[in-house]
Amino acid sequence: MGFCCGAVFSQHSVLLHHIRVLSHCRNSESAKLEMTGSMLQACSLRSGSFTSGRPVARCSRHVVTRTGRSLCATVRADSVLIANTKGGGHAFIGLHLAKQLLDSGHSVTILNDGDEAKCKTKAPYSQYDSLQQQGAKIHWGSPSDTSAIPSGDFDVVYDNNGKDMDACKPLIDAFKGKVSHYVFVASAGAYVPDGIHAGLKEGDKRKESAGHVAVEHYLESEKLPYTVFQPLYIYGPHTAKDCEQWFLDRILRDRIVPIPAPGNQLVALSHVEDVASMLAKVPGNKAAIGQHYNICSDRCISFDGIVKAAAAAAGQEASVVHYDVKKAELKKGEGFPFRTSHFFAQVEKAKAELGWQPKHDFLSDIKQLVEEYKASGRLDKQIDFSADDKCIAVAK
Repeated sequence: MGFCCGAVFSQHSVLLHHIRVLSHCRNSESAKLEMTGSMLQACSLRSGSFTSGRPVARCSRHVVTRTGRSLCATVRADSVLIANTKGGGHAFIGLHLAKQLLDSGHSVTILNDGDEAKCKTKAPYSQYDSLQQQGAKIHWGSPSDTSAIPSGDFDVVYDNNGKDMDACKPLIDAFKGKVSHYVFVASAGAYVPDGIHAGLKEGDKRKESAGHVAVEHYLESEKLPYTVFQPLYIYGPHTAKDCEQWFLDRILRDRIVPIPAPGNQLVALSHVEDVASMLAKVPGNKAAIGQHYNICSDRCISFDGIVKAAAAAAGQEASVVHYDVKKAELKKGEGFPFRTSHFFAQVEKAKAELGWQPKHDFLSDIKQLVEEYKASGRLDKQIDFSADDKCIAVAK
C-alpha cells in the first residue's frame, strides 16, 4: 500500500506538527496515515537535499521528489503473512524475514505450523517475543487448515512451510485473487543434477517427482502473482538444523572428522540474514512476479575447507579421514549433514533483477560461529558418534 504526501519547506528548519494522508487500499476502503509532531522531527532543506531527524513513520520504501518548493514522498507499508514451518533447516528463515520486514516498516503476521506449547521454548520460536515487541502478530496452527488462517487483508504472503500440494494448496487457494504477491520458499534440492554442471542455475531441470515442483506448477497454472525462491544450506543464529555445528562437534572434542571422499566437493553456505534479505526484496517488486531465484552465498567452500576454517577459528588442529560413501552403508539422515556431492548455485539473476547482495561469507563468520557454539553449552552434551565409527572403519 502506498502513500504520497506533499509539503512545502522553507530554506530553514521547520517543525511539521500535523500531516494527514488519505489513500485508497486494494479493497477501496480508505486508509489513514497520521504523522504528528512527535512522529516527524525538525526538517531542513539545504542545497536541494532533504534531511530530517530519525523517521518513525512505518514505511518500507520511500521516494522523495522535489517540484519547486514542494516535496512529494511516496512510502510503502505492506501487510504481510508468513506461513512458517515447525522444524527443519528453513524454520529460522521466518524469524529473520519477519524481523527485516518489520524493520522496513511492514506489518507482519506469522502463522506457525505446530503446537505452540511444544515449539515456543525451542529455536527459533523462542525468539518470537522480540518480534511481538516490534508489533508482529503470532498465530499457531496448520497453514493447510483454512480455519487457522488469520483474518484480515494481506498484500504479500510467504509460504515458508509447505513442501507438497497437501500442505500448500489450501493456503494458495485461500489467497488466490486476494494478494499482490505470493512467495513460495521451495528448495534447490529439487533440481536434477546433470553430472556436468556443478553450479545450479535458474531454469535447470527440476525433479517432477518433487513435491515442491508440483506446487510451483500449481502456482503457475492458477495464475497467482508468484515468486519462487530456492535456498541451499543455511547457517546463522537460532537455527533448528545442524550446519557448522556438525563439524565443531568433532573438532572441539579432538575427534577425527570423517568426510565423504574426495573432500573437495564444493558447497555454498549462506547466512540466514542474507537469505531473509533476498526474500524481503519482494514487497512492491512486480519484476519478481513469475520468477524463480536461487538463494545462496556467492562463494563456495569445500568439505575439507570447512574443517580447516573451523579448526583455525577454534585455534585447534583437525584430523580428517575420507571414506567411501557406499562402503559406509549409512542409513538415510545418518552421518554427514550435507549431500555428498557438489551443491552450490548461481545467484547472478537475483543480483541483477532484485538488486540483492550478500553481506556475509562463511570464512568471515566462522570465528563468531565457534564462539556461539561454545556459549550454547553444546560441548557439555552427549553426541552420538556411532555413524562416525562406521565411516572411519572404511576410510581410505
